[in-house]
Amino acid sequence: MMHPGTALRWIGAERGFGVVATEHLPKGTILYVLDPLDIVVQPGSTQDSDPLYQRTLETYAYIEPDGRRVVCWDHGRFMNHCCHPNSLSTGYGFEVAIRDIAPGEEITDHYAVLNLEHEMELSCERPDCCRHISPGSLPQHQPWMDEAIRQALADLRAVPQPLLPLLRADTARSLDLYLHTGEGYASVLSLQHLPGPRP
Repeated sequence: MMHPGTALRWIGAERGFGVVATEHLPKGTILYVLDPLDIVVQPGSTQDSDPLYQRTLETYAYIEPDGRRVVCWDHGRFMNHCCHPNSLSTGYGFEVAIRDIAPGEEITDHYAVLNLEHEMELSCERPDCCRHISPGSLPQHQPWMDEAIRQALADLRAVPQPLLPLLRADTARSLDLYLHTGEGYASVLSLQHLPGPRP
């Protein structure tokens, strides 16, 4: 589920739809959490192997470390890439704002965390956009991502968190341990799916 202070908007012909903030979202705000309404497609299931669903899954799904594909039920599936994103997926299974996001600003992620299966052309509209992203590129981005996430998590308890109750109990415990002790940080690398042959 996307944060209630977000909405779907038309961004432009090249990028299509995207997710924008409808209110000020401070650094450390949880922006997305997997919830029971999201569509989870198991590896080797009928939907996973049916050509009828392949374009939808390739366009809108992200892949969990265990190989499950997730299609957000709400506008979260329209979040666009930016080489300098204002939010990132964390090793705790939620997306967090890594800097303050202003009302009307597009919320972006970095597609290295999606576990892409094919090279993807990008259009983040930044002069230094890398233009393409390849499968398996997460390790090269991990150092700066983990640093940005750690800084954002430092503010997590100081800002309103309407999505916090949606965290799984084990995730909440793991997060609390890190926030209180500084130990047990879940690196963004824990999101990486290392696929074998598809069933």
